[in-house]
Amino acid sequence: MDLFGKALLSFYHGQSDANIKVVRDDGWEDAHSPGLYFQQEPFDFEKPALGLLNGPTIDVGCGAGRHLGWLRQQGYEAYGLDNSAGAIEVRRAQGFSDTEVFDVMSDKTPTVPFAIENISLFGNNVGIGGTFDGSRALLRNLHGLCREGARLVLTGLNIRDTKNAQHIAYQDRNVAAGRRRGELKIRLSYEGEIGPEFAWFHPEPEEIEELGSSTGWKIEKLERLGGFFWASLRCI
Repeated sequence: MDLFGKALLSFYHGQSDANIKVVRDDGWEDAHSPGLYFQQEPFDFEKPALGLLNGPTIDVGCGAGRHLGWLRQQGYEAYGLDNSAGAIEVRRAQGFSDTEVFDVMSDKTPTVPFAIENISLFGNNVGIGGTFDGSRALLRNLHGLCREGARLVLTGLNIRDTKNAQHIAYQDRNVAAGRRRGELKIRLSYEGEIGPEFAWFHPEPEEIEELGSSTGWKIEKLERLGGFFWASLRCI
């Protein structure tokens, strides 16, 4: 069930502007417009990380291609990977063939048409692995796609930067149960349909170095910006 892709397609074709809802297993909900994935201007906290990209780049979890468009405007080769067939269909409907339906957690190799010099993991997509160990497997897979010296840039949520009692209680329960603070179980909901539960992981800034050092990546810079952070790592 590709509710994310369905939402992007409906928004792109002007059929619906209904929100995508993220429903956590403790009942907390967040709703946002699919239009978020079509904005042409990068978010302020993304700009320092984007500024480090200076060559052929793959965008992992590319969605409707928001960052691909920005990279092309800078004159860089860019190629997007996403597990959502609907998201890739949107990009192709825009007239681009620079994307591929691909599961980065698989042991397969995408058909990237250039030597990879940069990888972007924006939109908190380092959490694709679902857990700390899953995100470690993700970074290991990405390491296998590029050569020494390639750069990986990512953005995440600084999850401790919250005063929300429900978030704090959820994190505390994770820690008490021996899990990582940022490990979640969530579902997507769109226009009354509810998708299956899946795991997502929001690593803390300090965990990025731990993830990278065990998968062949070395942090060169990490910066906190309010409730967000970004990091740059090098393939070693």
